[in-house]
Amino acid sequence: MESKIQELIAIELINTAQATEMIELLSRNKEHLTNGQYLYGLFQAEFKKETGNYYSSFDTVLDFGEEQLKEREQNQLNDSLLQYLTKVKKANLINDQQFSEQSNRIKNNQYVHLFQLVLDLNNQVNFDEWMSFKKLDKFRKELLESGVINQKENDLLRSDIKDKKIQSPFQLIDYCQKARFFDLSKYANDPKTYLEQIHKTTSQILPELHFTDFRFEIKVDTAASFRNHISHKLVTSLTSNGITYKQKSFIVPDTIGQDNNFLGKIDNQQYYHIFNKILKDTQSPYRLHLISSTHDYRQTNSHQYFGIVALKKGQLPMFRYADSYWNLSYESFKNPLTSQTIEHALKEYQKLGLFDHLEKDQISNAIQTVYEKQNTNLNDVLISFPQIIMSFDLELGNLENPYEEIVTEYAKISHQEFNPTNIHDDFDIDKPTVSVSFDFNNQHHETEFKVDGDWIDTRLFEYINQVIQESKSKGKFYSLYGDAAEFIYLTTQTIQIHYRKQTFGILRRMPKPNRRITIHTLLYNSYDLFLGVTTGVGLSVPIPRPS
Repeated sequence: MESKIQELIAIELINTAQATEMIELLSRNKEHLTNGQYLYGLFQAEFKKETGNYYSSFDTVLDFGEEQLKEREQNQLNDSLLQYLTKVKKANLINDQQFSEQSNRIKNNQYVHLFQLVLDLNNQVNFDEWMSFKKLDKFRKELLESGVINQKENDLLRSDIKDKKIQSPFQLIDYCQKARFFDLSKYANDPKTYLEQIHKTTSQILPELHFTDFRFEIKVDTAASFRNHISHKLVTSLTSNGITYKQKSFIVPDTIGQDNNFLGKIDNQQYYHIFNKILKDTQSPYRLHLISSTHDYRQTNSHQYFGIVALKKGQLPMFRYADSYWNLSYESFKNPLTSQTIEHALKEYQKLGLFDHLEKDQISNAIQTVYEKQNTNLNDVLISFPQIIMSFDLELGNLENPYEEIVTEYAKISHQEFNPTNIHDDFDIDKPTVSVSFDFNNQHHETEFKVDGDWIDTRLFEYINQVIQESKSKGKFYSLYGDAAEFIYLTTQTIQIHYRKQTFGILRRMPKPNRRITIHTLLYNSYDLFLGVTTGVGLSVPIPRPS
């Protein structure tokens, strides 16, 4: 490093003061320094010389405006940039090809500031170093060892890497039999044409993904629309193995193909999940994954290219390292919530009366929503139905009357079995406590909770159940498994009916002393009807002896 820094001083790319700062900056990297790292050091040196501070992508936005320089100003800048580029080449920080490409960009007036040149040069060199023979060949070996490519594909890829034919990580997709590459510019802009084509190409990855009866609808997405912005959703459906599958995704029908913009032509993060539903139903060891690139240099539009690959769980580790050429989506290989499981659960929910408060149209619309989305567990199914599950973040969004809002939501999901009135809280984020009060069952209830910034005091959940228990109500609120706070109201009668229908065989085998079983165990063993109910409620239900 010392000799390289002296070389940069000698050709007047930096001065001695900058050299000291650059040595300190580069010394933080204990590995072998690359040309890309030296170029980034040069950028920091230039940035500090002009601004007095180092550049940080977290709090600095480089905005060079859209106004073009006058011809004379641009010519003067181009001469200066070419001189700088020549010095960089003299320091052996770039090769002949990189010098030629950047010279052409300068001559084509693509830069209006030195910062632009050095940053783009840094990105170019980093990308070329990343796509080096050594790293590509290492990745090839890992693809073969993991079974992502076969021996024939490996031999062809090894030859093409040696001949420097691989210029983009997306090219690697073409060597994988169970993967497909998509360039959206190659497809027509009419959804009636390209949507089925993309789905057909995706289905070719695995034989079991064959489908018929492809259909789609483009609708206004009221949940994602606001004020003057109208959002649209795409709902696709297809039939495989006698089952009709649906999937909701994002689409922008009004701008497809305009101004070389591919955002919203197809939602590559969602559309392929319709095929993962098929794979779950067929108990396949494979899942489809979205392939994106960790480096988008030379990629004209970040939404233009993507890939889809079918992988087994054991093939994933090689892609989870920082130096992987593919960024892969995270897919679930466990808890295969099949179409049959969902259909059975919906029938049981209706028998249990969980939907009795809803109109027929509300139920049918909710069922439609269930089949259009991804469901990782049956809580996701239930939350599609209005006023059954309440969900909120423990970090409060409402800082005016958060406890009043939450108590009101409790009442909604209990369908007024818990029907408090005169609900009030005096929440103030700067005070140590908050007083919460309401009237229920001809009694006034009031208590204080701690204020911990914008975090809720979770003792509220225990307090609500305590009030209900004292009033001898028919049911209680139960906490569901999830990242947020999620609750459901269940009556003892509902749980008993569910026990008799679904868990009798399990309890029959239990020893006599264990005939009292907590709600947590009961629901967890009930065909996962309510997944992940926590033990926090602490209620026990007496289980009758089998007759």
